[in-house]
Amino acid sequence: MTPLRALLANEAGGGRGHVTTLAAAARALPDDLDIVAALARQTYADEVRARCSAVVEAPLLARPKGAATAIPGLRGNATWADALAAIGLADATKVRRGLAFWRETIVEHDISLLIADFAPLALWAARGLRDEGWAIRTVSLGVGYILPPQSLNRFPVPLPDITRLIHDEAETLANLNAVGAEFDLDPLPGLAALYRADLTLATSFEFLDPYLASRDPGERASPLVRASRSLAGGGNEVFVYFSTGELRDEGLVQSLERLPLPRRGFLPSAPPEVKARLQASGMEMLDRPATADEIAERSRLIVHAAPHGTVCLAALAGLPQFAVPQHTEQLWNARACEALGVLSHTLPGSADIADRITAAYGDGRMADRAREVAVTLRRDHPVDPEAVLADRLASEIAAARAALA
Repeated sequence: MTPLRALLANEAGGGRGHVTTLAAAARALPDDLDIVAALARQTYADEVRARCSAVVEAPLLARPKGAATAIPGLRGNATWADALAAIGLADATKVRRGLAFWRETIVEHDISLLIADFAPLALWAARGLRDEGWAIRTVSLGVGYILPPQSLNRFPVPLPDITRLIHDEAETLANLNAVGAEFDLDPLPGLAALYRADLTLATSFEFLDPYLASRDPGERASPLVRASRSLAGGGNEVFVYFSTGELRDEGLVQSLERLPLPRRGFLPSAPPEVKARLQASGMEMLDRPATADEIAERSRLIVHAAPHGTVCLAALAGLPQFAVPQHTEQLWNARACEALGVLSHTLPGSADIADRITAAYGDGRMADRAREVAVTLRRDHPVDPEAVLADRLASEIAAARAALA
């Protein structure tokens, strides 16, 4: 029998979570599968390398340098369609480059199963190859905010006070279809159709999914985060986690430096001089990710930008949170958790970040609420989310094997 080869694909997103999702998928695949990874950023490639026979660099979809601002609402991104256009889907050259890369990679590596996290062009390219006779199955993974329901006609505005649109959704769709025609791809009826796959799994709690009312229940799955063995409650540390460029903000660095609290942090993308400053201020610096058990046992508060995986880890641990969101997805996460009473947040550039972290650290009501929410979430959360993912992937693996037989 021809061996089955899977491709893990990511082409956008600066955080660690996209790669850890693909790493979870890799661990959920049978041992006899050969796995190749194509990642747009190599920063966290080691998360998947041990399970892959090859890791290659994919074309990056991202904003042009200098396009970001300190306040999420000023960037546009009122809808996910606007965000997709901003990272390159309104640019015919980037779309053409991406489609060509994914088609060539699938053929060169003889891929029969594609697993994508934030890789819409990879999914579209794979469907086009299947229309041409290539035997390939597709899986689309992602968190609720960035993985829309396949049937969505037009993207809604999730945050009612963030309404700035820079790119017209119809124009972005027309650009995609014009380039797709060069590859003989069927026209997309809407931007959400980019994400069509044989299996779609939005791995989020319901309260973190802005498309919950429109999503087929069969497209939902639990977050790929293990709950800590016990709830938080006995620790005294502030755990700090920032995984992208958050600490280029001098004000945030100074706020963390002057916190009069015991601090421990994992800051993989922070400049060395920033790490040195924080360590000199008394923060213990980790050179590896902390486990959920460590964080729950030692921490009284977690400080982050509100990335999805960290929000879920803290929510399951019953740990109060403080966030400095950097973009609209993180702002959505922060506000959703704030509505539950388990998180407080401020925007980048705020002058009182240190004081607000200190206040959150001493907020007994938020600590009690965080534990209450965690107890509720744990009732339905699987002990081993990756085992559940393996069960959901099994039918696609079987279909891919049958096509090769």
